[in-house]
Amino acid sequence: MPKVKKVHGNSLLQLEGETTGAWKAKTLFDQMDSKFGHAFRDNWSMSSRLLDMETEGWDIQVCLPTKTVSLPSFIEPAVQGAMCRAYNNWAFDFSRNVSTKVKFTAPVPGHNIREMCSEIERSVTELGAVSIFLPKAMAGKMWHHPVYDEIWRTIQELDVPISVHGNSSSGGQPLAGARYDSATGPFIALGQAIGFPFENMINLGHFIYSGLLDKFPSLRLLILEANSGWLPFWLNRLEKYCEGRQSVFFDEHPLQLSPQEYFLRQCAVAADADEPTIKYVVDYIGDDNIVFNTDYPHPDAPATSEALKNMMDQPLSEETKRKILWDNSVKIYGHRLIDGHPLASN
Repeated sequence: MPKVKKVHGNSLLQLEGETTGAWKAKTLFDQMDSKFGHAFRDNWSMSSRLLDMETEGWDIQVCLPTKTVSLPSFIEPAVQGAMCRAYNNWAFDFSRNVSTKVKFTAPVPGHNIREMCSEIERSVTELGAVSIFLPKAMAGKMWHHPVYDEIWRTIQELDVPISVHGNSSSGGQPLAGARYDSATGPFIALGQAIGFPFENMINLGHFIYSGLLDKFPSLRLLILEANSGWLPFWLNRLEKYCEGRQSVFFDEHPLQLSPQEYFLRQCAVAADADEPTIKYVVDYIGDDNIVFNTDYPHPDAPATSEALKNMMDQPLSEETKRKILWDNSVKIYGHRLIDGHPLASN
């Protein structure tokens, strides 16, 4: 009989014995070499990135600051500001020689409004950032609090989108998947499955219901790295709760537009190319507000050679594929995405 034992330093179980196909514990980075090859071995250098872009047909790449998704609340605001400035300086230096091909999204500190606005302006006007990474909200001050108005006004005037990527709309409150933070085994996967989609749904709903998209009608939101298949359900549910049978809970003046109209006017969602539900999202909202996401080079991303192929294999029209792969990103990122690029006139 096989024996079951706990694998030290890992949350998974391993079977020992003569059983064929015995379970073997996984680690997060087991497949990195086989999946990303030279880029992984070269520690994601710019030369390896450019080689992958040329090989796979990626014309422009916008990078997200994964390590700054959620700066710990115990870090002093001044230190958070210094960390964001240091990252943005590094991102500028990393991409400056290939700035028509590799763009970056700028994280900004979330505790000091003046410093936040200053770093937003510096990152965009001096360093060339094409989007602002939405930080964690302050404790006790959700995104609609008037204290943030200067931030939204600054972003709107600079004409760059906000990248929404799984952060909390209410500082001091746990994220949706926090109940699984110390989980083991399959519950690690459950926490990850919950995390980005649920938080992005909350953020999108907050911007709509709070009136922020009315107050700042040129503000643009990019809902990133959380799939797109949830969008029809969520927009419909938001609709029903503000003007349908469930609107008994909506204790406020009616919204000027429907949730779907706000989304179509000011938002876009990133679709993973291997999602089987993209066609249903297109059926529900059309094809003008969906962009392409590779998730490169995360360990759970598709292999480098698969992302574009997966999108081209989707049961969508060629026009819709072009919009998702190019036109919609140009629209929501604006001119900074394609300034100087050979394809800018196409």
